[in-house]
Amino acid sequence: MSERRHYILGTAGHVDHGKSALIKALTGVETDRLKEERARGISIELGFAELPLDDDVLLGVVDVPGHERFVKQMVAGAGGVDLAFLVVAADEGVMPQTVEHLEILSQLDVRGGVIVVTKTDLVDRDLAEVAAEEVRDLCAGTFLADKPAVLVSAHTGDGLDDLRAALRAEVDALPPRTHDGPFRLPVDRVFSLPGAGVIVTGTCWEGSVKAGDQLVLEPGGDKLRVRDVQVHGVVADRGISGQRLAMALHGVKKDDVARGDQVVAPGAARPCLRFDARVTLVAHYKGELKNRQRVHVHHAGREVLGRVILLDQEEMSHESLCPTGLIQVHLEERLVAHPGDRFVLRFYSPLITMAGGKILSVDPAVRKRFNEASLAELAILEEGGADDLFRQQLLEAATEGLPARDHAAFVDDEQAVAAGKRLYHVETAATVGALVADLLTTYVARFALRRGMPREEMRRRVKFKGGSAQWNTFCEAVGEAPGWRAEGERVVPPERNP
Repeated sequence: MSERRHYILGTAGHVDHGKSALIKALTGVETDRLKEERARGISIELGFAELPLDDDVLLGVVDVPGHERFVKQMVAGAGGVDLAFLVVAADEGVMPQTVEHLEILSQLDVRGGVIVVTKTDLVDRDLAEVAAEEVRDLCAGTFLADKPAVLVSAHTGDGLDDLRAALRAEVDALPPRTHDGPFRLPVDRVFSLPGAGVIVTGTCWEGSVKAGDQLVLEPGGDKLRVRDVQVHGVVADRGISGQRLAMALHGVKKDDVARGDQVVAPGAARPCLRFDARVTLVAHYKGELKNRQRVHVHHAGREVLGRVILLDQEEMSHESLCPTGLIQVHLEERLVAHPGDRFVLRFYSPLITMAGGKILSVDPAVRKRFNEASLAELAILEEGGADDLFRQQLLEAATEGLPARDHAAFVDDEQAVAAGKRLYHVETAATVGALVADLLTTYVARFALRRGMPREEMRRRVKFKGGSAQWNTFCEAVGEAPGWRAEGERVVPPERNP
């Protein structure tokens, strides 16, 4: 039998439109677990359940709050979903958070979904159809355009079978998930249990994990060991992308972990204070995005403040017919990001969704506005193929290099130099090689009786970002570069005797 496919289903919609009741009717799980949620009758925190469609498809369900004050939690829950419900109550129709949630899902690049009209037992059929038509109009031009609108009642059970069938059709249209990349899991809950220690939960974005794996908690770089892995509450040999995971961790305290932190394979993603991106204003935002504007940045469950530098526009707005552009975001706190990640921008005050986009590069150099060279580099990152993206990332990595195991498909690339466990761009190797030759010429002229410069001193002089061991492998990989070679513990000129 083929391996069971796993996907994440997210709910979206206005407060009190029946999202949690719908999930309970489908799965039997009460996702409003907090006392305050049950007392107030609304979701405040993320809720989770699992929905088996048949023997070969299992959906992990993320129930997100609908109230405007809890949009941060909504973005956290929607960050890793494959398909979504857009829930609209038949007795109220489209409401403000219906609109905002749809725009957030669109900006986070959710690919599939179903429109669900709930509470049909409270109105007659004609009014339910009017609500369905209203939400279809809202979804025109979005990823939910032409998707089915299913009328359901969580109270009576009417329409639930039709909803399951529509979900199955959407799942069959999704591309299969791959599990080969480096492991990444943004944390959305953290707690501790006697005998188990610190436990984190989240949606696996990429890769796979098993007990015994050595991982890193970012930001911070704390090294961790996985003691145990559970998939939807059941102990498993392995967790993979598209699954809801709980991991017991060794090497970290509960107070050291927060929502939005990421548990990752070493080198899979790194903290940054800047990133380049392509952003697009959401359809219903009426204002402008101005240069150096202060905004809230939502990414993978974290919310930080930052300033937007517009790189190719004077300002962005629908009125000026410039709703999209290239930007660099300067953050006030670190985010753990990777090229290709999606994010959302919200206005500083009042908190309304402005735009969303895709990260193109992480921790780039500070870019000047309207700079042709910078815009050309970003065009490569945005439009190029996998080879172009790898080469650009390799060039930007400079002497830090990229982990070879995370880019195994490019180890033999003509522009890559393999040194130990890392890859470097040929231009980086040439630049460092030329700098070593110049420094060595000056050194041996000053110290005529010495064989050459100690390798460690040379590493510091060229400001190589790796440690001593990696510098040694770099020197060996470069080989006999023009003007120098590595010999023992020193870097020496060719054919020289003191």
